[in-house]
Amino acid sequence: MSFFVDLNTAIDTRLSGGTALISAIGGTAIYNGIAPDESALPYVVWSYQASNRDNWTPSDSSQSLIFIRAYASTALKAGQIDDCVADLMKTNLTVTGGWNNFWLAREEEFLLPEKDETGVTTWMCGAYYRVRLDK
Repeated sequence: MSFFVDLNTAIDTRLSGGTALISAIGGTAIYNGIAPDESALPYVVWSYQASNRDNWTPSDSSQSLIFIRAYASTALKAGQIDDCVADLMKTNLTVTGGWNNFWLAREEEFLLPEKDETGVTTWMCGAYYRVRLDK
């Protein structure tokens, strides 16, 4: 059975339950996959980058690479929001469906400017998180 729905719920619950994060973005602008067009800054987006089954134990185990990033009008604000995300992602997730999150680690980190077609710069700051589950 796929773990995606259960892991989606766990990530969304963790991020949307972070009072410091909600305060930093000024609301609940947390999106899975992509932010809606014309979303007001700042906001957070998370998405899967890769997943695979480990196949190294008799149990059902997998690992996923999740990319969580903040978008803001300045590098400082994007970094402050990313700090809130990093604090939230320091402990294993509570995943339903019989899954156990036994490993959660922050990996590669990013801070990048993006310029839109009108010349407006938006800053993205975030990191990959490796999530390992077994059942």
